[in-house]
Amino acid sequence: MIRRTAIAVVAGLCVAAVYTISPLTICVLACGAATVPLAYRGLLHRERRWLTAILVSATLVRVVAIGGVLVRNTPDHDDQFVGAESGDEAYAMARALRVRDIVNGSPVSKYDFFVAYDEYGRNSYINIVSALQVIFGPTPYSLRLLNTLLFMAGALLLFRLCHAAFGPLPAFIGLVLVLFWPTLFAWSISLLKEPLYFFGVSLVLTSAVRVVRASRWRSRAIRMGIGAAAAFLIKDLRPSALVLVATGIALGFFAHALLASTRRLAAAVAAAAAALAVAASVPAVEHRLVAGLDAAAKTHSGHVFTVGHSYKLLDAGFYVNPTTPAASTLTLTRDQAGRFVVRALGSFFLVPLPWQLQSARELAYMPEQLAWYALVLLLPVGFAAGCRRDPLVTCILVGYAVPTAAALALTNGNVGTLLRLRGLVIPYLVWIGAVGLCAVIGTAGQKARMPFIERSSRFAAADCGRCFAPRSAARPRSASCSKIRTRRTSSLEKRRPAPTISCSTTACRKWRGCRNR
Repeated sequence: MIRRTAIAVVAGLCVAAVYTISPLTICVLACGAATVPLAYRGLLHRERRWLTAILVSATLVRVVAIGGVLVRNTPDHDDQFVGAESGDEAYAMARALRVRDIVNGSPVSKYDFFVAYDEYGRNSYINIVSALQVIFGPTPYSLRLLNTLLFMAGALLLFRLCHAAFGPLPAFIGLVLVLFWPTLFAWSISLLKEPLYFFGVSLVLTSAVRVVRASRWRSRAIRMGIGAAAAFLIKDLRPSALVLVATGIALGFFAHALLASTRRLAAAVAAAAAALAVAASVPAVEHRLVAGLDAAAKTHSGHVFTVGHSYKLLDAGFYVNPTTPAASTLTLTRDQAGRFVVRALGSFFLVPLPWQLQSARELAYMPEQLAWYALVLLLPVGFAAGCRRDPLVTCILVGYAVPTAAALALTNGNVGTLLRLRGLVIPYLVWIGAVGLCAVIGTAGQKARMPFIERSSRFAAADCGRCFAPRSAARPRSASCSKIRTRRTSSLEKRRPAPTISCSTTACRKWRGCRNR
């Protein structure tokens, strides 16, 4: 008893000391202790241990990295240092600290007022950072911990979504990739707005799926409210953020509806081809499309002439006279616009090519670029296998990535900017790539010519037993769920009968995940 009391007293003194030095750190730890355990609900004991190991490892690595940033910046610490030397991090902190000085009545100049209330760069992240500086004081390193918590919360939201959709093995692979992908890792410990944007988008996407699958109107209303709040949070973090997210979700639902029927998909493809033919033959429609591409090309040309390693998508003649996007008079013909679009889409997946790397920093990026190539190769396999397992989640993840990737591809022209902004879609594509990896592993070494989609539900039997099994086999609610019968409907299945589930109990039929209800 005395020993426990002594430990409690020492722990309380340590917490008090840390709170005195950095109160925001204690608040972040308290929020993490309250929210992270929610990710463990419904997991098996072995899965809980794996999740704990992954989260602890990811947290410790990030804490060490933040400590390294603190040690590196120690010689620069003075009254003028804002926690970062340059870039968007320094701008966000400097603006927030100016707001703090104005609120606290400290001596300021007109320039401080200009920076603090400037419309350029104003967004919800700047407002949150300013409020935290006013409440807790200068906290550049605690703010990095807060961004770490937001990033890991977004990753856990997607983990829960993909765990229910694809099974534990793809979900854990995707979680490890998201938490330890180099660019995303740098995001998570930065002073940038990307962790908040990632958390908000993840919350919007998961809420959209939960709204569709909720069984009660009350649950749907709650999830719609959460999704609306998240959408309000991210609306000004990126240009046209709400448009891109709403377009992605709408595209995902539309693709899910088309993939539900082969005839519907064929009719949609025929209708799209006819619409493109009509659009190409109507001058007004063609003019609008080319005008939109003109605007994107102007933005791209502006990025080309910025500092750093640039790449070009337009014909060489458009780069003779450098101008800003606002002053540019660039116009494209139909052929030039077509070449611009093809080069832009290819650049998003290929740039920078290994022989295009120019600096030591870009050479250090080579392993991540090779991992990106592997992910791109796995995407078609993962999409096909994911549509078999859970079409809705697969289409929502891919649907969100498509318009965002298109916008980045058409407007970018700087390698460093592309590598940073490509991280906006990587956290959602890695789960599809993880599904593709599991499907490829499941079909490797099989001599029979059988599509991986047909066999992808069996590969996990030797591993976790329920990664790609039908949902009713994943978590049976009653003893009858474990009864297996063999159904043979074709000559191929006669040679290799596939197990299916026969569920007859009332309890199992009430379970939403059972496909045989």
